[in-house]
Amino acid sequence: MLIHSLLLFQAMLAPTDSAAIAAVRAQAEREPVEAIGGRPGHVSIREIRLLDVNGDGYPEAFVSIEPKFRQTPTILVYSFDAKGPHRLLEALVPGNLVPISGRFEDPHSYRVAIDMHMQRSGTGSTAKMVEAAISSQLSLVEYKDFMHSDMRQGFISYVDLSDRRVPNPQELSCQDFEFELVESLATGTLDGDPVAKYVAAMTEGAISIYRITGIRKNGMLDKRVVILTRPADSEGLATDSAGVIRVRMRDGTTATLALP
Repeated sequence: MLIHSLLLFQAMLAPTDSAAIAAVRAQAEREPVEAIGGRPGHVSIREIRLLDVNGDGYPEAFVSIEPKFRQTPTILVYSFDAKGPHRLLEALVPGNLVPISGRFEDPHSYRVAIDMHMQRSGTGSTAKMVEAAISSQLSLVEYKDFMHSDMRQGFISYVDLSDRRVPNPQELSCQDFEFELVESLATGTLDGDPVAKYVAAMTEGAISIYRITGIRKNGMLDKRVVILTRPADSEGLATDSAGVIRVRMRDGTTATLALP
C-alpha cells in the first residue's frame, strides 16, 4: 500500500502533470518577491516549466516572473518534496545587462539596498560573504567585483551574475543597468545531445541555456550557463514531441538550438 501511494505521488509530480504546475503557480503567486516600501510584493507569473534536474524522480519548477523593481530575479526555482513545492534560495537572471529603460523602480531609492565592493581574498571567501548576508535576511545579486544587496520583507534570494559583463565595470554599482525580461521559457534536451537536460530562456537580445546538475542543501544550484545571441526573426522557444528545445521563428518554422 505504501509503495502504491508513493508511486501515485510520483506520478502526480511528473513533468507533464498540470497539477504540479498549478501547485507551483499558487505558491509563487503568494511570494512577497518585491515587498519593498510597504508593498505586498506579489509579481505576475509569465511561464512555468518543469524539469527533473538532479534525477531524483521529482521535477524542479522554473517560474519566469515580471518584476517591477530592478535587481529582482526574473526566474524563481522551486523543488518538490512530500509537502509540495518550496522555493530554492538561488534564482536565475538570463540574458544581458542592459541600459536602464525607466520601466522599473530602483530599490536603492527606498533606502533598503546597498552595493558593496567585493575583494575575493581566496577560496571560500565569496561563499562566506553570501552566507553572512543571507543570515542577515538580505537578498543578494553577485557580480564579478561587487554585490548588490537589499532587504525585502519575507523574501530572500541569491543570484549569481559573476559571469555577466557589466556595462560600466569601473562604477561598481548597479545604477546604470537593468535585467532583460524573460520572453519565453523551455525545458528539455538539445539537438545532438539527447541525454543532458537543459533550461533555456529567451530575452530581448539573447538565449540563455542552463545545464543544472545538482541542488545543494543550502538551496544553491550547481550549474553552468551559455548565453547566445538571439537569432533574428525568432519569437519564442518550444519543446517538440521528442523533448528537444526548438527556436520558434516568426514565419512559423522552427530552428535548432545547440551549444557552440
